[in-house]
Order: sequence, then C-alpha cells, then structure tokens
Amino acid sequence: MQYDNDDPRNIFYHRRRQFEKERTKEEKQPSDGGSNAQGEDSDYKRRVEQMKQLAQKYQREGEGQLVRDIVNNVIEQKAAGKLSNEQLKAFASRVMPLLNAEQKQRLQALLEQLLRL
Repeated sequence: MQYDNDDPRNIFYHRRRQFEKERTKEEKQPSDGGSNAQGEDSDYKRRVEQMKQLAQKYQREGEGQLVRDIVNNVIEQKAAGKLSNEQLKAFASRVMPLLNAEQKQRLQALLEQLLRL
C-alpha cells in the first residue's frame, strides 16, 4: 500500500518525519527484502510504532505543545494550498466520536481557531 505523504488529511506527516529523524539508529529496523505482503506488514508495524512514540512525546510535552504543533502545521498546509476549511471540518467530524465531552469541547474550540487562520 502506497501512502500520499503530502495528503492534507495527514496533518502530522511533517511532524512525524521530524520525530523519526530524532530516533536513534538502533530503533530503526533494516528492510528484510521480503515479499510485498511482508513489506506492507512491516510498513504498518513501523507506522504504528511511530504513532506510539509520537503519543509518548506529546504525553511528556503536554497538550500545549500538541496544540502549537497542530496550529503551526495547519498554517503551513493552508499557506501551501494543501488544506481547506472543509478538510479540517471533515477531520474533526471523524475524530469527535472518539472523544469524551471535555475533549470534544476543546477540539471544537481549536477547530474554530483553525478555521479563522
């Protein structure tokens, strides 16, 4: 499966790339040169591991840093013409069902700020 890393729905792509560069060499796994199915499985596992590490990073740095990174990324993506308000709304509507009432309220407030950018 091939991923479009410039897809604006993937607003954390650039942050993940920067985070990936910060990882140590021993955390990186060499390619096994296996079949395509194995490659897809390996790619999936690598992405899951990246997301876990990214979650740990923001757990350490806090919600404030996460919000700053989101705002900066949205500004960058909008300036490049890769992200629209409709895409932001669609993303929020997909995430909302996964959140509790307090988180939904904070996401809604952040969304309102992002739409004004």
